[in-house]
Amino acid sequence: MKNPPAPVRLEIRYADLDPYGHVNNAVYLAYFEQVRFAYWNSLADLAGITEFEAGDVPGARYVIAETTLRFKAPIFFDHTLHGAATIPWIGARSYAMDFELRNGESFEGGELACEGSAAHVFFDPVEDAVRPRPDWFLTTVAALEGRPEDDFTPPER
Repeated sequence: MKNPPAPVRLEIRYADLDPYGHVNNAVYLAYFEQVRFAYWNSLADLAGITEFEAGDVPGARYVIAETTLRFKAPIFFDHTLHGAATIPWIGARSYAMDFELRNGESFEGGELACEGSAAHVFFDPVEDAVRPRPDWFLTTVAALEGRPEDDFTPPER
């Protein structure tokens, strides 16, 4: 992942460790969530959104439909961990995010520890229904990532 829009330094807590002394596999999803939140904060700032609903951008709430993880190297308590995400595609009611976690003094110079992806579906929890993506979403993601909007075409199924 080159030049991600919102890299973030992640805290490794003692409680994150398993009996072998490295970060437990289940904790990686929590790290992805922190990376996702940093990305969304950058997106909201760019869109001029200042009010949130339970930590989410109003009108852009989502559920996660699928997540994958690929472990590349163990993460230990004394590591300096960084994470980042990018959005490879955006559909009419969903989008994907790719994630990387890296160990090192910076995200750019760090060793890849884990990569993964997640499929998100825009969702209205009050109506309990899938909803279309917000009008501002594609344009703002393209601006944040510095890519043209047509770069975000979903893959054919």
